[in-house]
Amino acid sequence: MIDSFHNVQRKRGMRMEVIVGHFNGPLPEKNAAVNYTQDELDANRFDPRLDMGKDGQAVRLDAEDDALAGHLFQMNQFNIIASDRIPLNRSLRDVRRAACRTVVYPIELPATSVIIVFHNEAWSTLMRTVLSVINRSPKHLLKEIILVDDFSNRAFLKSPLENYVVTLPVKISIVRATQRSGLVQARLLGAERAIGDVLTFLDSHCECTEGWLEPLLARISQDRTAVVCPVIDVINDRSFQYQKGIDIYRGGFNWNLQFRWYSTPPSVLNKRGSDLTAPIQTPTMAGGLFSIDRKYFYSIGSYDQEMKIWGGENLEMSFRIWQCGGKLEIIPCSHVGHVFRKKSPHDFPGGSSSRTLNTNLARMAEVWMDEWRHVFYMTSPGMLSLFYKIQKTTGELLAAANISATLDVKERKELRKKLGCKDFSWYLSHVWPEHFMPTSDSFFGRVRPTFAIHFITRAYNLSTSGLHLEGAQKSAFLLSLVKNVAVDYCLVNKPVVVSGRKSAFQFSPCTRGRNLWQFWIFYQSGALKGDEHQCLGATQVTNGQWIVQLKECVESENERWLYRESQHLLIHRQSGLCLDTPLNRNDPNVVHLPVLKKCSKFSKRQQWLLESVDWRHDGLKS
Repeated sequence: MIDSFHNVQRKRGMRMEVIVGHFNGPLPEKNAAVNYTQDELDANRFDPRLDMGKDGQAVRLDAEDDALAGHLFQMNQFNIIASDRIPLNRSLRDVRRAACRTVVYPIELPATSVIIVFHNEAWSTLMRTVLSVINRSPKHLLKEIILVDDFSNRAFLKSPLENYVVTLPVKISIVRATQRSGLVQARLLGAERAIGDVLTFLDSHCECTEGWLEPLLARISQDRTAVVCPVIDVINDRSFQYQKGIDIYRGGFNWNLQFRWYSTPPSVLNKRGSDLTAPIQTPTMAGGLFSIDRKYFYSIGSYDQEMKIWGGENLEMSFRIWQCGGKLEIIPCSHVGHVFRKKSPHDFPGGSSSRTLNTNLARMAEVWMDEWRHVFYMTSPGMLSLFYKIQKTTGELLAAANISATLDVKERKELRKKLGCKDFSWYLSHVWPEHFMPTSDSFFGRVRPTFAIHFITRAYNLSTSGLHLEGAQKSAFLLSLVKNVAVDYCLVNKPVVVSGRKSAFQFSPCTRGRNLWQFWIFYQSGALKGDEHQCLGATQVTNGQWIVQLKECVESENERWLYRESQHLLIHRQSGLCLDTPLNRNDPNVVHLPVLKKCSKFSKRQQWLLESVDWRHDGLKS
C-alpha cells in the first residue's frame, strides 16, 4: 500500500523536514523480516491511556513496553505499542495558519465518500483514521466511509472490525478483495461502491485535523476539474508525535520517476498575492491523500488498471490530470497527518517488488512522457535489469527488447488521444518550468576537467626522458600510463545517503555506463542542474571569496554560469570568477573540490570539457 517517509535537507542554513506522502523508501527486503507467530500477528494490543498522545504529543513508554515495541516494530514498520496506548479520538492542535481559521465556507458543498484501503493494518492506526474522519468532518458533508480490505489475514480485521464499525454514527461499508489486488484495484473497488459526489482517498494510518474537509470540497465546488490534496503532516513512526508539515512545498519527480517534494518557487507563490489560503498548483501529487469529483475521476480514465500493487500510479494520474485539461493543487488550509514509515512492511505477491514497480513506471512513461521517457530508461538501474542486456565483460549496454511491444498500453494511449491531451513538452514548459529535465536547446552529459590529458602528457615526457620509444612501443607505454593512473574524473552530484535527498558535490572516476550522478544539464539560462533538482552555484562568504555549492535550485542569479567553449572556461556570472580544479600535481589520484578563482585562459586547471550524451537514445527500440 502507499507509505511514506520523510527526509531532511538544508535550505538557507536551516534544517527542514521534507515530507513525502508516497512511499519512496526501500522496497521490502527479502529475509529481513522477523518471523512472527500467527498469534502475534492476530493479537490486538489496543490498550489506551487517557492522556497519552494528547494534543499530538509524543508517547513515552516504560522499559518493558519499549522492549516489546522493539520486538514488534517490523510487523508494521512503526511503534505499534505507542499507537496502542493512544486513544482513538486523541486531541490534536490546530496546525492551520491563522488566516485559515477565519475562512467561512459555503454550507452547500458536495458530500464525499471517504475511501480507505488497508492490508493487514494495525487496529489502532486504522480506527484512529476512521474516528478522525468522523469526528472532524461536518456530518452533512460526509456521505460514507468505505473500507477496502486488500486481502488481510489478521483476525481482528475480520468479524471484530465488522462488529465495531456498525456502532459508529456514520455509514461505513467494508469491501473485501478475494485476493491481493494492490492499491489501484482496491481503490477502484471502493470507488465503484461510492455514492458521494466527491471521492476522497486516504491511507489507513492517518489523522485528520480540524477543518480538513471543507477546503477540499469548496475548491472542487468551484472547479470540478481541480484535484486537491491536503498538506501532509508528519506522524512520527516511533513516538507518534504529530508534527506540522511544510505548506509551501509542492510535488515533483526525479529522473528515476520517484515522487519528491521541492520548494515552491517565488513566481508561483507570488501569484497568490497576500492570500495565504489560496491553492498552490503542484506538478505532481504524492497520491496517498486527495479528493476528486467522482464523475470527473471516471471521465479522465480513473486509474490505469494494469498497474499492479502500488508504485507510479500517483505520477500517472498527475500527468494525466494536467495534460488532459485538469489541475492539481495543494490546499494550505487542509491538514492531514500521516504515519511516516521508512520501509513497507508488506511483501509484493511473488516477491517481485522491483519488477512490479518498474513495469508500472514504464507503462506510465510510455503513455505520457513522449521522448522524455528515455531519460528514465537510461538512468534507472531497475529498468536496466528489466529491459537491457548488459555485456558482462565490458559493461556495455546492448540492444534491448521493444518496450512498446512488451507493455500493452494501447488502451491508455487511445484514452490520451480521445481526451485530446497535450504533450509532455507542454507539461514541462507550462506546469513545471523549473524542472530539471533535458530540453532540445540544453546540454546533457558529463562535465569533466581536462587535467587528465595534461597529466598523462607530463607523465609521458618525464618517464621517457633518455628513452627512445617509437611506434608500437610508444603507444604501449602511453597506454600503460593511462591504465595505471586513475586520472579520468567527472564532476558528480551524489546522494550522501542511499534513499535521501541530500547530495554531495564531488569528483568521481568517469564511467562509460549510465551513471545518472555524472549527468548534468546546462540550460540556456545558465543554470547547471543535476538530478534531484540540485544546482551548481556559489555564495560569497567574504569580500572577494566565493564558495562553490551544490544545493536545491532556487532559480537565483548565483546559480548562473557561462561556458566559454573556445577556452573551455566555466565562468560564474555573478562573481566573474572561473571554476578551478585544485589538484596534486604529483599524484593524479588526489583531487580536490572545485573552487572559484580569477579566470586565466592559460590555466589548465580551469579548463572543462562538456561531453554530450544523447538523452533521446537509450538502446531501446521505441
